[in-house]
Amino acid sequence: MESRERVIGVFDASARSYDEWYAQPAGQVVLRTEARMLDAVLPEGLGVEVGAGTCAFPPLLSRGREIICLEPSLGMLSLCRGRCPHPVAGTAEEPPLRRGSLDFAYMVAVLEFLENPMSALEAAGELLKRGGVLAVLFIERESSWGRLYRELAEKRADPVLAVARFLTLEEVLSLVERSGFKVLRILQALDYEPLSVPEAEPRVYEGVSCRDCGVALVAAARN
Repeated sequence: MESRERVIGVFDASARSYDEWYAQPAGQVVLRTEARMLDAVLPEGLGVEVGAGTCAFPPLLSRGREIICLEPSLGMLSLCRGRCPHPVAGTAEEPPLRRGSLDFAYMVAVLEFLENPMSALEAAGELLKRGGVLAVLFIERESSWGRLYRELAEKRADPVLAVARFLTLEEVLSLVERSGFKVLRILQALDYEPLSVPEAEPRVYEGVSCRDCGVALVAAARN
């Protein structure tokens, strides 16, 4: 796994292209779908997006929610203006926020880039109030999306993917539970050809296994 400093540097250098992807048709579909997944599990109140990137999600999730955007890459954070009222520079492992102060925390494609995912999950748990919700959304390694991204990473075709370590749903469930959380819900989506634009809004699966969904979301509460 790459060092934290190396990963942050890659995101600094890739901030503009990373942000522009969400403006493309394929990126817009992914953004809307993942926002629907998060909106379905997050309570109202005060919360944090851990590893907020360029803050694409808060504008879609802000109804009834006040969202702090925590991001270690200053290049990414510089593009958050107008999207997040509370941008904060800091890492997932050592968030500069008050313990027990938040109703929710969420992260989107963040565990894949951390040296110590459990440390980040435990730190997020410390920020939550009793009954607070953690949502972890990630790329499913064994899906067609995950296989494509791993191929691009191996070829060094994308600098961001090249520093990722992709995980399976089983691995994320284990990490979440070992970090002191109780799993509440599991959602899956993106059951279509990677990077294409589907004719209809993608289905979000819950309670029914999706064998080839590109992303999964694990919602959990602190034990």
